[in-house]
Amino acid sequence: MGRATQAESVARLTLEHPATIGIKATELSNWLRNRPEDAPILALRAELITHRRHDVIALLSAAEAGVSELGVYLSARDGFALPAAPAEILTTLGQAYAEDICVLTPHGDQYVLSGAALCFPNRWRLTDKAGKPILAVHAPVPEYADKLSSQVDFFLGRLRPGRCFTRSNWGLVSTATLHLPDPVAPVNPATDSNFYMRTEDQSFVKLPESGAVIFTIRTTVTPWSDVPAADRTTILVQTQSLNAEWLEYKSINTLSRVREREG
Repeated sequence: MGRATQAESVARLTLEHPATIGIKATELSNWLRNRPEDAPILALRAELITHRRHDVIALLSAAEAGVSELGVYLSARDGFALPAAPAEILTTLGQAYAEDICVLTPHGDQYVLSGAALCFPNRWRLTDKAGKPILAVHAPVPEYADKLSSQVDFFLGRLRPGRCFTRSNWGLVSTATLHLPDPVAPVNPATDSNFYMRTEDQSFVKLPESGAVIFTIRTTVTPWSDVPAADRTTILVQTQSLNAEWLEYKSINTLSRVREREG
């Protein structure tokens, strides 16, 4: 359901190994800004929130203060009316911006996914993840517990209000569907032709009063033929270097992996 083809956003992508955090500072003023080409995405988000609210909206009590604080900030900045109830604020924000919005709240020395307007999951379900610590949310991600979890927790704990940090994530998928909660057929970038590059431009902002971290995700799906040639080459090389666990997680088949199965 729905697709976004924006080759220009692929050109901004840093194609790092998926086990690399790759966080970079950026201007807060650029955060959560819609683009002229976002109209179809916003329409799709409104449709999903209206008809599949249980699948794409989650709000625990721990996130209510953060949702309200975020709503006050964005309504003042962008000039739209703000509902009173946190649940309706989250609904409004979920339809107002092209990005998915996740609310991470501190719980001891961890952060918990306590709320979200998440319309474009990549092979996971919000109903399965809401209320869980970040480590549990990322349980299926290879090397996360061993290599990334402590780095992410340190970063979130040290993050200061008024700062915005971004990172990029990439993957290959066999469908242009943006709302993608279920597994999809694997892709072999060396032999297949009709598939897509799915990128996520992710941002992190900590709110000053509630202490919640707002994690936003702008998802773009681009036909492989429209991906810049240099990026295609980088991806082909990188997929050959990924181990079997990463290939399985990313639903990627390589020629070498096919040979391993046949052998």
